Amino acid sequence: MRAHVTVQARSGDGAFLARVNGAAFVGVVHSAFRRAVNIACLADGELHTLVTDELDDGPNSLVVAADDFLAMGICQGDSVRAGGGGLAIAGKATVSVAGATTWRTPVPDKHCTTGLLRRRLLEAEAAIWRNGTPGGFIEGMADTEIARLTTRMLHEGADGLVLALGRGDTEAALAHAGRLLGLGPGLTPSGDDFLTGLLASRALCRRLGDTRSDAFALGVIRLAKTATNPIGYAAIAKAARGEVRERVARLVIVLGSATAEPVSPALAQVLAIGSSSGTEIAFGVIRGLASLIDNGDWNHGHQDRH
Repeated sequence: MRAHVTVQARSGDGAFLARVNGAAFVGVVHSAFRRAVNIACLADGELHTLVTDELDDGPNSLVVAADDFLAMGICQGDSVRAGGGGLAIAGKATVSVAGATTWRTPVPDKHCTTGLLRRRLLEAEAAIWRNGTPGGFIEGMADTEIARLTTRMLHEGADGLVLALGRGDTEAALAHAGRLLGLGPGLTPSGDDFLTGLLASRALCRRLGDTRSDAFALGVIRLAKTATNPIGYAAIAKAARGEVRERVARLVIVLGSATAEPVSPALAQVLAIGSSSGTEIAFGVIRGLASLIDNGDWNHGHQDRH
């Protein structure tokens, strides 16, 4: 029998920390992995995540000073309850949030010119093709015919989506997004990862990040509810509101910044996510920003953020 362990949360999403500190969180483990534990809140079904400190901050997440959640015996179905300044997991572990740093998604400040953004996007996309991981948008040498067909469908959906967004055709854009949802391999399918990157970049940069009037983003959230798995849906729903993990937000900021910060380090951090998830997210970020140029949102409605 494993001994009960107490581990420290180093940082966490502000809203999640508030719920834990207020003893207002009761949930159940949805899925458990070595570096991450997904917890479904019983009140609303929303997913929250514990990650080891190998990973970065993100929405609804706590970064925990731990090496291996599976070694603690945490498994699907375990009860989770807030209380006493921490999360108690089925008598197996307690995650203390005392002293944890509050994290929120960073947002862009000053935006670069359209010409500079276009050059950065071209350079970044070339780097993704060189350094990205095969498995979804990038075809692998050993891929089966089904895998190659999936890659072709992903590109067709992505191309059609960005063209529709560029001309302001929300109905067509949602039709293409619907074809991408749940498409491809992985715990979060390739199409979901692409949409996460695209939605995040648009939400963080378009018209001061006001997504309340973004019919496309709201439409994708509605479609994703039943079109993909709960983990993919959770990432898409947050990204559509401009809430995304630290390294993805940093890539968006660097690409669109008025300062001359190098893009390569930020891109490499995103490409390192998951197996091929980072590659698909990075493609989504690039295409999302390109759609803002095409429909004029990059030139209009942007102001410096202070």
